[in-house]
Amino acid sequence: MCEACTEIDTRFEAVAKAAAPLGSRLPRVRDPVLGGWIAKQMHALLRNITAGHCALDVVIGEGLDALNVGRRAMDLSYSNIGDYAREELGINASTATKMARLARRLRDRPLVREAVRQGELTARKAEIIAPVAVGDDQARWILIGKAETVRSLNARVKAPADPDEEKWVNLCADVSPEQLSTLDEGLRLAGVIVGATATKMQRLNAWAEEFQSSHPAPPDERADDVLFIAEDDLEPLKKHLEDENRQWAGLAAVQPLKTPHSNEEIDPWRIHAELKQHLEKRTRWDEVFGHVATLFKQSRAWEHLGFASFGHYCEEQLGMAERTVMQRIALERSLSRIPLLRRALREKRISYEKARIIARHAQGEEVQGWIEKAETMTCVALRRAMQDKDEAQMCARGTFSAWMTVSVAEVVKAAFRAARAAAKRWLSAGECLVALAEHFIETWRAQLKQANTLQRRVRARDKHFCQVPGCSRAAVHAHHIKPRSQGGSDDPENLISLCAAHHLFGIHGGRMRVTGTAPDKLVWEFGLRRSYVAA
Repeated sequence: MCEACTEIDTRFEAVAKAAAPLGSRLPRVRDPVLGGWIAKQMHALLRNITAGHCALDVVIGEGLDALNVGRRAMDLSYSNIGDYAREELGINASTATKMARLARRLRDRPLVREAVRQGELTARKAEIIAPVAVGDDQARWILIGKAETVRSLNARVKAPADPDEEKWVNLCADVSPEQLSTLDEGLRLAGVIVGATATKMQRLNAWAEEFQSSHPAPPDERADDVLFIAEDDLEPLKKHLEDENRQWAGLAAVQPLKTPHSNEEIDPWRIHAELKQHLEKRTRWDEVFGHVATLFKQSRAWEHLGFASFGHYCEEQLGMAERTVMQRIALERSLSRIPLLRRALREKRISYEKARIIARHAQGEEVQGWIEKAETMTCVALRRAMQDKDEAQMCARGTFSAWMTVSVAEVVKAAFRAARAAAKRWLSAGECLVALAEHFIETWRAQLKQANTLQRRVRARDKHFCQVPGCSRAAVHAHHIKPRSQGGSDDPENLISLCAAHHLFGIHGGRMRVTGTAPDKLVWEFGLRRSYVAA
């Protein structure tokens, strides 16, 4: 075993041992001095955990970036590294893409990469300084990054906002069954326009933008009427606390940490094996992180350390978006509440991503059944099944719900004002949604009339999704399972919906094969090009 592997394992054993006595809940402490001491100890523990976790993320990101070269991911049956990471590693697709992007940037910035590996610089700070920390300027920007806060670095570099840091809000409205059918039709048509893989948020955004194109929104004169409540602006408080606390110079620093390096393999199967090894280590770090972060949040320890909010602490000290940390805390709480789920995760019956999906959507006695289903389902199939279940439950309750970012919520709010102005009366949230959906349907239905061809019927049968297990892309082709040159027919049972990548580079590229009959009796064969030639 390499020296770096031994050191990161030793560091993990130390932090795991320190976290073990904490239990599931800390006692309430009224003494501010004692509370401050406990907060500093937990902070030191969290920083060390985050450093190890971040270092492993870098090496995993390097492996994912290596799979991005040529058709290496396709050799493993995936059209992109996001799908690969979600299905094989249990890492969210957007997180994996972000990890690979950072690794790609750090490849040409060896000093910055080493600073991140050793825990001297958080991944967030590395992302911010990457555009300017090039060549001989790397050392200078590393020193600046160590000394300054994320907020001040952003201002100095003029870095774009991190999409993961945007707040999310929930839109929930009461609707009648008739109104719900209109909303469903509007969502279906929006999926045709925006794409079959478009989220509900993206489809609602399309409604809102289409409505405002012909119905200008009046000014927002009644702030108390808005559907979404914006958070107070904490920027002035953050700046004040940063100045007052001298950028928290007294908080515990992380000792440099030697971590594994990527072997720079080009064979996708060897890259896959290497990533699995790193994932084993990351999973152990992740479990301890979830435990300690939950306790830190419950005890409001960031207040003792002089931060404006928990999100402020996450950004500055952990180098992570608050939403990312809160997702892990939510999963930890679910695992504590549902021992069956934790046991399935530890026994590797389900991945981290599957556990997160089940924890978010399943309750009570449903959990055991969904765990059993998840063992034989891909993550993307599990997520779609859960979404269908939630939609059915909302339909039964007569409610319509959608999560969206604050920026999209602002567009929807403006469209609601426009709908109320057009109706010349007050409309409820449900009525506003119906107005937007009806306008979208009226605008686009006539333009979307198309010939009812066999290919379109096949794609509609497959819900417009690529049918390769684990693929999240929209279907654009209908493939003959048994080629016509070999006597295959044009019957729907001999046709399957595929994305362009899997059709052209997977099936016809000789990397995979499908036999059987559609849609439910298909047999897939993958990895047919194991003798690897660099693409």
